[in-house]
Amino acid sequence: MGKFERGEAEKLERNVVDLLNNINVKDLHKCSQAVARKIREDFDIKKAEFIGRSYHEPGDIKLFLIDGRIAYVELKFVVSGKGTRANLGQDALTKFGLFKDNRVLSWSKFRENKSFDEMVLKKLRSYNYYDTTRLSQYKGNEKEKRGRYLRDLLEPKRGEAVEFAVERALASSDQKIKEAAKIVKEILELATIDKLEYLKYLRSLEQDPEAIKKFAVLVLLGVHKEDVMKEAYSKFYQFVKSLLGGNFIYRTYYVRKNGCEVCVEDLTSLVDILLKIRDFRVVFPENETNCIIEFFDPDSRRWRKLLRIVFHWKNVFQGIATPCLNIFDEEVLKDTCFSTT
Repeated sequence: MGKFERGEAEKLERNVVDLLNNINVKDLHKCSQAVARKIREDFDIKKAEFIGRSYHEPGDIKLFLIDGRIAYVELKFVVSGKGTRANLGQDALTKFGLFKDNRVLSWSKFRENKSFDEMVLKKLRSYNYYDTTRLSQYKGNEKEKRGRYLRDLLEPKRGEAVEFAVERALASSDQKIKEAAKIVKEILELATIDKLEYLKYLRSLEQDPEAIKKFAVLVLLGVHKEDVMKEAYSKFYQFVKSLLGGNFIYRTYYVRKNGCEVCVEDLTSLVDILLKIRDFRVVFPENETNCIIEFFDPDSRRWRKLLRIVFHWKNVFQGIATPCLNIFDEEVLKDTCFSTT
């Protein structure tokens, strides 16, 4: 998993802010002292501020430094590796102009044109054994309620993908469970087909290398909130110059789940290199529900993989609730984080 479950994440972030401000904290998250200690080693701090709920600045913690500069810190919790680089809205690729056609369809519009939600609802409504009282107790719209109902019948294990629960339930002797599994499987297949068709559509469009570069650089600089990205996009070179010039700093602190080891990443040097490169592109692996941002490295004379963008649904199961884009590190970023105890 990439970032903390929100409740635990916010507890850690607020604990760290209090510790950096020399405020006594009674109920400390187990990793908060290790994180605060590492941040103190890296910065001369005048004041710390929690901004995890703000959509106007990057990161989770804002540091006001003694020398007058600002540092933005993002905290991520990982078992191993670095988890998810960012999670963006479903239409981010088209919203930020990675494709040149002014009439390009966003993912949401593409699904709307295909009546995707209607197809999913039709399948959900075909289930014959709903308990209407129990169904009414679920939150969300009709699609989410019915989806949650069927998912819970399959009893997926904690942290398990619904697909595994479906395969078990298809072998059940209970007709109610077996039918639920069949419908969920059909919806999962619909969601996969939709993603593949949309990626095929994107593949046919002309790309904008400059927009792709801006998008990738902003993601690397921790601009993962849409409002911040809009503003940074409109003032891109001014924003990046301010960062690389040292007017403010952005760093990611990865916190290992076991042992609270802190791993710090500063991508300033890599971003400086990327800004000098002109050739960026999005490539589409065959029969995969993701695409990859690459750049042409003039030193090695080859295209290098930078970020992988996975089309995903956050909640319930694929095809039901909260479509999004999950972004992961690729080749160039694999060894950018160093460890310290």
